[in-house]
Amino acid sequence: MNAYAIRGRIIDAVSPSPIEDGLVVIEGTRLSYVGSYDPAKIPDQAQVLSVPDGTILPGFIDCHAHLTGHQDAGSFCGGKLFGDQLLGGAYQCGLLLDAGFTGIRDMSRAGCFLSRAVERGVLRGPKIMPGGRVLGITSGHSDFDVSKSKEEFNRDDSTTYLIDGPEDCLRGVREQFRTGAKFIKICATGGVSSPTDRVDDVAFSDEELRVIVEEAKRHHTYVCAHCTGYEGAYAALKAGVSCIEHGVMLTQREIDLMAKMDATLVTTLAVSLGVANIPGLPDWMARKARDCAEANKETIRMAREAGIRIAFGSDYSNSRNSPYLELGSEFVAMTRAGMTPMEAIRAGTINAAHLMLAGHETGSLEAGKLADVVLVDGNPLEDIRVLAHADHVKAVFLNGKLEKNLC
Repeated sequence: MNAYAIRGRIIDAVSPSPIEDGLVVIEGTRLSYVGSYDPAKIPDQAQVLSVPDGTILPGFIDCHAHLTGHQDAGSFCGGKLFGDQLLGGAYQCGLLLDAGFTGIRDMSRAGCFLSRAVERGVLRGPKIMPGGRVLGITSGHSDFDVSKSKEEFNRDDSTTYLIDGPEDCLRGVREQFRTGAKFIKICATGGVSSPTDRVDDVAFSDEELRVIVEEAKRHHTYVCAHCTGYEGAYAALKAGVSCIEHGVMLTQREIDLMAKMDATLVTTLAVSLGVANIPGLPDWMARKARDCAEANKETIRMAREAGIRIAFGSDYSNSRNSPYLELGSEFVAMTRAGMTPMEAIRAGTINAAHLMLAGHETGSLEAGKLADVVLVDGNPLEDIRVLAHADHVKAVFLNGKLEKNLC
């Protein structure tokens, strides 16, 4: 059985302050000791690692990633063939580990396949909770190629799936579970990147939302909702959606309902605060983006005041503007929106584990939990930027296996 003993500053995601001279012991797949340094706790023949100027943290978790593989799909057919995208996604999974991410919640068709490959040990990558294709309405935020019929779009697109009417909603949800989805994502409002809607459009009817939520509950899981405008968010919450993605323009009404429901808010602030600065955006997209950036900061302020659980989400897809090796930029963006470094770290660890339905096994450094551990140089409580790039990540353990070691 492999054993490791790691000495250094510990941020366990549970305690309000770090252990400055701490010890983390890994035996097999699990943590056997987390606490102040005690040489008596080190097993015989354990491999010893030391990060005297660094920090030991739980593995990071991204609750809003897109394993589309588009950037590595090649030029054949414009990179649109799903098989090519899937192979691109398989390569990209390893980049996520290198950046310190031991878990992700994926919003794409590819995640269902890649998650099984990781579980079987034939693919290097983080634990993946797949959601299948994102469900949206015709003319809504998911409808990115209006040159195709709905039937053609649903046949070809690897990220989204269009549904209209209660019967279609039921079929769409079941189609995602059929391929291995572990949760369902919908687009409850319009969005910045879609050409045919406004950000405050309300997508689904109350009846459609109820069908989606009830079907997910029958599969012992939940629905999360892309929400930019507040009316669509309110409708989704009333129907039982328990996780709001982005939450850009929420009002106090939605915040109060989320607090009552114990719903979670997923951040995606790096994209929200930065998309308006991307060169070459169409005018309509740039206008939407500028309106959303300041509103998103206000949502975070209200959510913090209400004590709502906030979880890390990047909305990255390994594009030129969202590289996986810089996935930790979301930690920095959270502090730009007013969160403390410790709040940001908790969002990307223990809070995110809640949405992975795995808080009992991962998300914090506690004896008995799975050994998902990250070592970084520097102190993120003093400079959160040490979490922002894979170059700062010196070692990564996934279920006790050393996946990256630059110590």
